Amino acid sequence: MGITVHRGIVEVRAPLRAPKYWIDEFIVEKQQWISTQVAIQQKQLQDIYRIIDGAQLPVLGETITIQLSNRSIKNNQIIKRARSELRDKILHLQIPSETLAIDSNVHINSDAEAAATKLFMPWIKIQAENYMSVASRQLAMTMGLGEKLTAVKYRRTSSKWGHCTSDGVIQYNPLIALAPLSVIDYIVAHEVCHLKHANHSKTYWKLVDKVCKQRVEAELWLKQHGHKLAIEISKQI
Repeated sequence: MGITVHRGIVEVRAPLRAPKYWIDEFIVEKQQWISTQVAIQQKQLQDIYRIIDGAQLPVLGETITIQLSNRSIKNNQIIKRARSELRDKILHLQIPSETLAIDSNVHINSDAEAAATKLFMPWIKIQAENYMSVASRQLAMTMGLGEKLTAVKYRRTSSKWGHCTSDGVIQYNPLIALAPLSVIDYIVAHEVCHLKHANHSKTYWKLVDKVCKQRVEAELWLKQHGHKLAIEISKQI
């Protein structure tokens, strides 16, 4: 049997024919650990960046402000199709009227938050691509590994910030673009170094430390603050 806690939700896994009293006893035995994990994660959930009107987010080292609207910023006309546009460090997320409900207190409903989050995801992916793809290729060339890097891809994952395959494909979680630049550069260095060493041996870590002097600080930041980046497309974020 096993227990996992993810985003404050407890999941118990047990063999199909396990008696219920086995499961109950197992839960009681692990109750203190479960309570601790739930409390930690519930606190972390309150820190996660949310895509709501007025929210401020760090993107590639600069703070941007989210502004939700159902009107075009060019001609102030009601829009029919969702779109995003960055102007003067304000990210305008334009959402059709049937989804976006704003009352006199500028209150954004949960449907609007989900729609804004869905619109934000491809935008942040583009920002990550513009910086990290170039940085990855430049670092690979500098290290003499340019031919080994076959592609740089982006996909939202729940457990990894980056991954390097045996055939030279590096994949990043685009939400890492919300971290400080020093942390983003560390993730790039971490994955590019895997083009030479497909493991986490001492030799590999020596190479990472040579390429990225801020490794320890970056790993500490991810340990302490990485949970803030776990934005999800959901009505309950």
